[in-house]
Amino acid sequence: MIVAAGLALAVAGCSGPGETIKFSASSEMVPAPEKAQNALRVAVAPFEDLRADKSTVGRHQHYVETRVDQLVPEQGSAAEQVTAFVAGYLQRAGFQVTRVQSAAAAGAADVVLSGQIEAYWNEAVGRFFRTELMSRNRLVIRVSNSSDGSTVRTSVTGDATTKVFCFCLTDLEKLNNEALGQSLAMFLGDVVASDRGLKPKK
Repeated sequence: MIVAAGLALAVAGCSGPGETIKFSASSEMVPAPEKAQNALRVAVAPFEDLRADKSTVGRHQHYVETRVDQLVPEQGSAAEQVTAFVAGYLQRAGFQVTRVQSAAAAGAADVVLSGQIEAYWNEAVGRFFRTELMSRNRLVIRVSNSSDGSTVRTSVTGDATTKVFCFCLTDLEKLNNEALGQSLAMFLGDVVASDRGLKPKK
């Protein structure tokens, strides 16, 4: 009976097929980044979603089934989800972060940070006695420094995979947080706080 129950879980997963499921992301779920030595005031403007299909951020393909669950952002859109993650991550890194509707509304911020989403996808594929998980993103991050008018533009990527026996959505959400954290850690590794701005590391 135990073996039969395990097989049923492996095949069915934790949710039914053909559903539209809300998918969340949170910077609070990844290890805290190293604190910045200079607590700059950073205004984070909304990221632009450049993906062809902006309605979903992933899918769950059940084992031995033709239908799939579509994953949609819990925050309303991929742009809002990624922007919120970026703002939260930078705040945890020690910056004084505010969310603004546009770069023009940045006020007295030292740095205006905006960006574009070129790729953002999460996938769970059911196999025999396992589910293979994948999370991938590619972001373009643009920094505008108020002190001297300089700009920094960098492209970062996050990519994470794993396997689980019985799939639950939190497994994939955790992997997505990890992949987004990789991208933001890469960004902070490429810049340094200098002269009230973020400049490329030499």
